[in-house]
Amino acid sequence: MKIAICDDEKHMRSLLRQKLAARSGEIKMTEFSGGRELISSKESFDMIFLDIEMPDLDGMETAARLREKGVSSLMIFLTSHEEFMRDAFKVKAFRFLSKPVDEKELDEAMSEAEKELSAQNKLIIEQRGRIYEVRSADVLYIEAYGDGTYIYDNAGNVYDSKKQLKQWEEELSGQPFFKIHKSYIVSLAQVARIEGAEVTLIGQKKPLTVSRRNLSAFKEAYLDHVRKNARIV
Repeated sequence: MKIAICDDEKHMRSLLRQKLAARSGEIKMTEFSGGRELISSKESFDMIFLDIEMPDLDGMETAARLREKGVSSLMIFLTSHEEFMRDAFKVKAFRFLSKPVDEKELDEAMSEAEKELSAQNKLIIEQRGRIYEVRSADVLYIEAYGDGTYIYDNAGNVYDSKKQLKQWEEELSGQPFFKIHKSYIVSLAQVARIEGAEVTLIGQKKPLTVSRRNLSAFKEAYLDHVRKNARIV
C-alpha cells in the first residue's frame, strides 16, 4: 500500500508515520510538507492523509485540485474542527480523523480502507522486466501503437505494455472504460469535456478523436456513467 502524508508540521508527520509503520503489511510512505508539493508529485498513492489547516494551500483546496487532476486516492483528513466535514463530501473524503490521531480510530480507518482497496481493480503492467500495479481508477486512457500499447495515468506516468488494445478491452470489460477509436480506450470517469467528435480528459490539454461510428454509443455510455455515479453535495 502506498500512502502519502501531507502535513506542514514535521512532528505530526513523524507521529503518523510511526503509528502506520506499527501495522502489519507492506506500507510505503511518502511525506509532503504542503499541498503544492503533493499536487506536483507524479507518484500515485492508494491513500492520502491530508491536514486541513495548512498555510498557503489548505487541505480542502489541495484535495479539490487533486480531484480536478483525476486523482482517485482514498483521502483521510486530519483536523480538530468538525465544521470542515460538510465541504469534505465535495472532494469525496473517505474519513476524518481528529488530531492528535487516536490509534483505535486510525486502526478502524485503515481496516476499512484496506477493504475498499482490495475491492478495487488493478492493471498489471510488465515493462522492461518490471511489474507495475496501476489502479484502473487512475488510468486516463490506453493508446495503441504497433504491437503494443501505452497506458497513461493521472499522475503523468506513461507505461509501455506489450499487450494489444484488444487484450486491454477484454480485461477492462465491465469497468467504466470505452473504446472510442481503433487506437484509444478512455476512462469514462476521467472525461472532462466532449465537444463534437473529440473528448478531453481531466488534466489533459490535447483532446482525443472519437470515431464517427462510436460517437453516439460513447456519449450514451458516458451519460449512463454520470447518472450512476452522481453525488448530491
